[in-house]
Amino acid sequence: MIAWLLISFFVLLFLGVPIAMALGLSAIGGIYFLDGGNTVTIAQRMFEGMNSFTLLAIPLYTFAGFTMSKGGISKRIMDFCYSIVGHIYGGLAHVNVLSSMIFAGISGSAVADTAGVSGMFMPEMVRKGYSKKLTVAVTAISSTIGIVIPPSIPMVVIAGICGISTGKLFLGGIIPGILLGVAQMIISYFLAKKEGVPKEPGHFSIKPVLIGLKESWPALLMPIIIVGTITTGIVSPTEAGIIAVVYGLIAGGIIYRELTFSDIKFAICETVRTSGKIFVVIGTAKLYTIMLTTAGFDKWIASKMMGISTNPTVILIIILLLFFIVTMFMESIATLTLFMPILFPIAMSVGINPIVMSVLITVVIGVGLVTPPVGMCIYVACDLMEVKVGEVFPTLIPYLAATLACIILLIAFPQLITIPTALMG
Repeated sequence: MIAWLLISFFVLLFLGVPIAMALGLSAIGGIYFLDGGNTVTIAQRMFEGMNSFTLLAIPLYTFAGFTMSKGGISKRIMDFCYSIVGHIYGGLAHVNVLSSMIFAGISGSAVADTAGVSGMFMPEMVRKGYSKKLTVAVTAISSTIGIVIPPSIPMVVIAGICGISTGKLFLGGIIPGILLGVAQMIISYFLAKKEGVPKEPGHFSIKPVLIGLKESWPALLMPIIIVGTITTGIVSPTEAGIIAVVYGLIAGGIIYRELTFSDIKFAICETVRTSGKIFVVIGTAKLYTIMLTTAGFDKWIASKMMGISTNPTVILIIILLLFFIVTMFMESIATLTLFMPILFPIAMSVGINPIVMSVLITVVIGVGLVTPPVGMCIYVACDLMEVKVGEVFPTLIPYLAATLACIILLIAFPQLITIPTALMG
């Protein structure tokens, strides 16, 4: 039974069948084999996977991100970031990273960051002398911060699957997100030096920062509102998503007056399209995971992992390696929905902190978003600049090495993740 589920799934993937259909068809085949083709079970199990109040936050944060991006927020964020780090050598690359860190507190989606804030900035980088390879590499890797700094759609999915506090997950991602941003800026500095990119004119001055702050404060206020209301217990993460939606509409439509009805229509359509894909994947992955569990796959993989070691750090590293390998070939939400129900009990049995593991997994799947063959962020950035992934990947390697160094640091010092979560008790 396990062999049928795994082989049929990977054969369908190899044939180019969409991930949701591959999961669903493999699971349905297993149901017909074990349960005599009970179609009621299929519908019930898929609905169980999607029927979560926590997961309702996905379309809310997605819509908020689109409205903020279309409402004139993106350019103001970039101008503010330029006033802070633009004077440093490789300034435009640093602005790209810092913009992604701020926009991460709005959208919760790495791909939205790539196509939105960072995507708008790439032509300017090329015009100022940056190679297309460096431009695409820094744009793709910086956008992965979007799923680490709260709000984060993958964290919402993990919380919904494992019953973890979404608020604590959000708080746990703050320091790792900042750490990743700093590491990426360091790499950008040296790569810009290597390419001989002209230094931006001027020097740091408080006046441009204050002007940029005045123009961009509505955007900068959103992450504070989201995290602040969740941390203080005023609202749940899902309810904070509603606040983000209303705030995005007010900021873009009333404060900046750049959000039009056509922009709102676009945001609604894209939110439905994006969220619909995610929920279908979650539903079919739930069905597939139930069949794997029924077949005993969870017990088999637990015995194999425990056979290697029972040390929490070793098990954590194995789990992270598994997610890294799988997300190279599979969409991140599908990977989380498929493997978290199986691996989470194993991690808990050896005493791994669930918040630490979940945040680290989020960082790792970010690497999968820029790693071929299914790295959505790298493909989106390459498509925008009309370059091939193979040309960009060598420039991306130093950034991946910096991300690995951050992961090792977070494993060695998990307090970097857990200290902020103490704010919620």
